[in-house]
Amino acid sequence: MNEEGKTLEQDTLRALVNRNDSEAQRTLFEAYYRRTYAAVYNILRRREAAEDITQDAFIRAFRNLDHLQDGAKFGAWLVVIASNLARNYLKREKRIYLTDDLPSSQGNPDGSDTEEEAIRSLETERVREAIRALPPEQYQVIVLQYYYDLKMEEIAAMLKIRPGTVKSKLFRARRRLADLLELDEEAVCLTDEGGDREQWPKEES
Repeated sequence: MNEEGKTLEQDTLRALVNRNDSEAQRTLFEAYYRRTYAAVYNILRRREAAEDITQDAFIRAFRNLDHLQDGAKFGAWLVVIASNLARNYLKREKRIYLTDDLPSSQGNPDGSDTEEEAIRSLETERVREAIRALPPEQYQVIVLQYYYDLKMEEIAAMLKIRPGTVKSKLFRARRRLADLLELDEEAVCLTDEGGDREQWPKEES
């Protein structure tokens, strides 16, 4: 079984989603609980509520796996369900929380980071801290784009909004990140088309 928090290979993920039995669900739960919980906690900053909503998100996902067209997108789809539940919770509670955690990449297992890698890690953490300060709806699209490598059209389909709306949210997030990082907007570059690094699109007039 995969270590908790690691991403499953696409073929393995599709097979588990298609099986949708108790063993497959357990494997999916163990592989995706940590990052899903982090995404929810980033919005709520309440551990008990985040745990409840994360478990609820898995239950809803497993009940509706037949609605997922591409099993390889399970992780991103689950985060959409979980983050929507978290945002609804905030609306009910009428409270906004900022994040103090994000899914992060694994460092070198042998601890052999060079000085250059250490500096890069500090810069990465600075960007992550800025992402944590985004409003929930901007945080949601950033996570789907940057951490799950989805294209705008894929994000739009999952959130059931128009690509233009996704583009607008990403633009506002980019502008906010530029302010937080004290950079020009053109310098804030994340994934826009699911893999390639490039500047974010300008806001349509």
